[in-house]
Amino acid sequence: MSHLVRHKPRTSLHVLIVSNHWNIKENVTSAGVFVDRQISALRKAGVQVSTFDIGTSHSPFQLLTKLRELRRSADDLGVDIVHARYGTIVAALSVLAGFPAVITYCGSDLHPGATIPPLRKYAGILLSNFASLLAREIICVSDGLRARLWWRRRKALVIPDGVDLESFSPGDQLEARKRLGWGLHHPIAIINAARDPQAKGLELAQEAMEVAKATIPNAELRVVQGIKPEDMPLCYRAADVLVCASNYEGSPNVVKEALACNLPIVSTPVGDVPERLAEVHPSAIVPRDSLAMGEALTTMLLTRERSNGREVVLDLGMHETAQRVITVYQAALKGNRSRRVSLYRSHGM
Repeated sequence: MSHLVRHKPRTSLHVLIVSNHWNIKENVTSAGVFVDRQISALRKAGVQVSTFDIGTSHSPFQLLTKLRELRRSADDLGVDIVHARYGTIVAALSVLAGFPAVITYCGSDLHPGATIPPLRKYAGILLSNFASLLAREIICVSDGLRARLWWRRRKALVIPDGVDLESFSPGDQLEARKRLGWGLHHPIAIINAARDPQAKGLELAQEAMEVAKATIPNAELRVVQGIKPEDMPLCYRAADVLVCASNYEGSPNVVKEALACNLPIVSTPVGDVPERLAEVHPSAIVPRDSLAMGEALTTMLLTRERSNGREVVLDLGMHETAQRVITVYQAALKGNRSRRVSLYRSHGM
């Protein structure tokens, strides 16, 4: 059954956002939380938003069924735009719905970072690039991700997902540790790698922590898992440093959230992280080397200082990024007198 939600009109702009995460949120509470936050910000900005879940099935029959449902839903709702909040199958079905389409590419839809079977991985990248040919507008969350598009790179705009600056904010470390049940006084580094340890570089982070522990025996590396999205700010406040050891990234939301909480970061040079950390102190970009990462962690865990990260992400608030996305919607509709568009219309490359 499709996940279709109707909302009372507030403006003349009606967007149908397509994803595949809503039906799995009961088991994975953090699934697609960045999409849900953007939807909330768009609604606050006056956009009427409905949602459609294509599910996680890769069966050709099921996907054809979902495409028919998506077309019917878009027609029934009278939407102006279909916005795919991911590439691969999500984007492919969205551009075939027959309405002006916008795609947001997030990471593993364009780069081979996820730990999944190779055939599925590269088929997804192929679908992502096919969909870009039929999209009215394209959003990539980082410059590096835009560079991975095979076609229409000049068409793509870079708009990182925003940060909820009200929820993710600095706070008292001891109070956060008490609420989480963490040790109150020893140095703690955190890494968000539970869902895909290999792609997120958990082994590298563990090796680096062993280097740090040679100097700081009571230092600890905590893998963030089973934490409700609303409790993630506590983790950033409770920790002394965030480790980002990924092989590939687009624009990792954990990094931006940590910055909003003034948490120092040690990261490999992935995605847009070097750009984010350029003016942040203390923080460090290090090569994919356990010794270099371990030495950087040692410095952070000895000083246990907070960073100035919040000031560098103030322009990435949810309201600001929603306004940028709205300008993309407006561009997608420019010169389009009829909502419905032909799938056979030529598209510039």
